Amino acid sequence: MGKRIDNTVCHCLKMRRSAENVISFYDRILAPSGVTVRQYSLLGAVGQLDGCSVRELSDATMLDRSTLARSLKPLLGAGMIINTKEQGTRNSVLKLTEKGRSICAEAKELWTKAQSAFEEKIGTEQVQELEKILCTIQKL
Repeated sequence: MGKRIDNTVCHCLKMRRSAENVISFYDRILAPSGVTVRQYSLLGAVGQLDGCSVRELSDATMLDRSTLARSLKPLLGAGMIINTKEQGTRNSVLKLTEKGRSICAEAKELWTKAQSAFEEKIGTEQVQELEKILCTIQKL
C-alpha cells in the first residue's frame, strides 16, 4: 500500500506523497533491470545527449548540479556511464557504455509496461485529465 493522502488537508503534502507513490510504482516494475525510474531517466538523457557535459545534462533534466552529481555516482560506479573527460580539461563528457545502453534498453521495455499499467489502473481519461492539471501546476 502506498503512502496515504487522505489523512491531511495539505495539497502540497498530498502531491508529495502521490509523487512518491507513483515513483515507487514505476520502481517496482523497473526493478528487474537494476535501475530506478530516476536512474532510467538519467540513462536516457545521457544516451540522447551523447557526449554531454554535466551542465548540459543538468539543463536537460532540470536537476541542479549537486543533485545530478549524486545521482550520477551509482551509474558511473556500476559502469553504465563513463566520463571521457580529457585530462587537463574542466568539463565532463558523459557517455553511455555498452552496459548502460543494454540496461537502458531493458528498462525502456519495463518502463513501457509501467506506463501501460499506470494508465490501466488510473484510466486513460483520468490520466489525460491528470496531465492537464500537472501542466497547470507547473506554471505556479
